[in-house]
Amino acid sequence: MIFFETEADPTEWFLMPLHWTALHEREIDEWAATCAEIMYRRHKKWWRNPDREVLTHRFRQLIEAHPHPSIPAHQAFLYGGDPRRIPQPFYALTVPTEGADREGELRAIVQASEENPVRPPDVVPFDSNRIGPGLRCLRYFGDEEGLAVSLNYAWWSEDHQIYASMRTVTMDVGWLATNLDVFDDFALSVWLNADPE
Repeated sequence: MIFFETEADPTEWFLMPLHWTALHEREIDEWAATCAEIMYRRHKKWWRNPDREVLTHRFRQLIEAHPHPSIPAHQAFLYGGDPRRIPQPFYALTVPTEGADREGELRAIVQASEENPVRPPDVVPFDSNRIGPGLRCLRYFGDEEGLAVSLNYAWWSEDHQIYASMRTVTMDVGWLATNLDVFDDFALSVWLNADPE
């Protein structure tokens, strides 16, 4: 298996375990409490009403909701830049190649051709010095709850002969637009590691 590694600030970007069972209850409780403590310490100087229990509960809820059957992922990172919000999951996975049409496969992975968008997807080149050539796609869509946006990244790794993908979805379109530079920086900090220590 190929792992996604990052140099992003670990007090802002948390690696979330995806596969666990009831046998791991204690480990999950410890993970949620540790993440909450890290977030609390990072933000306590300006956060008016810090509450470790609320933070712990949010992390616990996120991990209990995954793995979600409709969200393919090998790894998940949580963006905890604002302790007043539920941490935002970013799902990372690798996708094997099916042919030689790199541009077409990249467009498919970033959902550039998905049907029923509210507006045409915003697709731009997004090359990574750490992984390879890629695309970024903002795809707006509507459902019964309202307008949503998915932020999708994909790259072709010549070294590993595989695609790397990362994505997130939110109903808060304005918040995502405000933080797009933060998310782009995180995406560029990621590399693939087939032999972690």
